[in-house]
Amino acid sequence: MEFGLFVQAHVPRHEVEADPGGAEHARLLREVELAEAADRHGFKYVWSVEHHFLEEYSHLSASEIVLPFIAARTTRIHVGSAIWNLTPPVNHPARVAERVAMLDHLSEGRFEFGTGRGSSSTEFKGFGIPDGETTRAMFDEALREILRMWRETPYGYEGRFFSMPPRNVLPKPWTRPHPPLWMACGSPSTFEKAARLGVGALCFSLGTPRDFEPSSAPTRTRSGTPSPSAPTSTTTSRA
Repeated sequence: MEFGLFVQAHVPRHEVEADPGGAEHARLLREVELAEAADRHGFKYVWSVEHHFLEEYSHLSASEIVLPFIAARTTRIHVGSAIWNLTPPVNHPARVAERVAMLDHLSEGRFEFGTGRGSSSTEFKGFGIPDGETTRAMFDEALREILRMWRETPYGYEGRFFSMPPRNVLPKPWTRPHPPLWMACGSPSTFEKAARLGVGALCFSLGTPRDFEPSSAPTRTRSGTPSPSAPTSTTTSRA
């Protein structure tokens, strides 16, 4: 059995009221201390969220800063993004591809790439995204294209939510073809999607038993494999 730690920098309002200048700082550093303790005691993972504008619930908005910092202060534990937001207004896909590959190199294969699209309208509307369905379409486009960026030299794209001229996105991942890939799942449709794409499921909620009653047979191609347009996740693990 493998154990992991989930950090999100919850900062209760009463702590801020008692110590306006220090409560947030103390909570952020406490998350790093917990990750170091988990590493010493043989935990497999530490997962870091990415949330924006959510007072109290989570003040951890820059996991691309937190995760390398934790990786540098630990020796064995895998550092994972749970999640990195893939919607282009929040994080340009090329920048995500660069950051993931760089952290993969510097951690020497200890990074796990968890993906998602944001958890609430407070977050996505703060970046000018109108609704949740738009974040879904943005996520699908961005994930597919990030995988192409790691394969293709040069890479270029004219898309619905972002475009870029031919460029070589560097570095390429050290773990081939890319670090282990996960996606946030909180509904039957996203669990099914993760299974169809062959990626790990980061489970945050399960709903009710009725939500998971089968309604129809799963849709498959004639060969029984995912659609050719779907991203795939075949990963060599070094752990």
